[in-house]
Amino acid sequence: MTDITPPSDESSAEVSSTSHTQHGRYRKIVVPIDGSGWSERAVPHAVDIARNNSAEIILLHVFRPPASEYADQLALAGQDVQIDRMREEIKQYLMGLRGQLRNQNVECRVQFIEGVGAASLICDYVNDEGVDLVVMTSHGRTGLSRFIFGSIAEKVLQGVNVPVLIIRPGKDERG
Repeated sequence: MTDITPPSDESSAEVSSTSHTQHGRYRKIVVPIDGSGWSERAVPHAVDIARNNSAEIILLHVFRPPASEYADQLALAGQDVQIDRMREEIKQYLMGLRGQLRNQNVECRVQFIEGVGAASLICDYVNDEGVDLVVMTSHGRTGLSRFIFGSIAEKVLQGVNVPVLIIRPGKDERG
């Protein structure tokens, strides 16, 4: 797990027993971002909630290298350079999105996790890091495609101990 946000130079503020009520219910909001335009649709919802609660948004990406079960063979075939390029491209994308939110005066950082099993890695992060809310999209699959591909959103909903706001597509947007 890599936090790619540079450390802040701000000094820590004194915490009082009333800080929770002054700042709202949600302090840390995780928005899982997979790099698709669809996953970004959760961001405006998270921004609204963050502003109303003086909360921080954490853009969380789980990077699964292509064919990660064959990593050794890919390295031998020279594909590790291509995987490194993919890793850097998604980090740059996330940093750009973070910059857009900071330009809107929204406190935001990026968390990059590498591994297999996006839903369980998201759940582990949320449950271990004191997150108060997850805002994410669902691809809206139904029937056989949902059975085959599963639903990361559903697995996160069941695997975390905090509220989850799921943004669903309209009928014409389902993948």
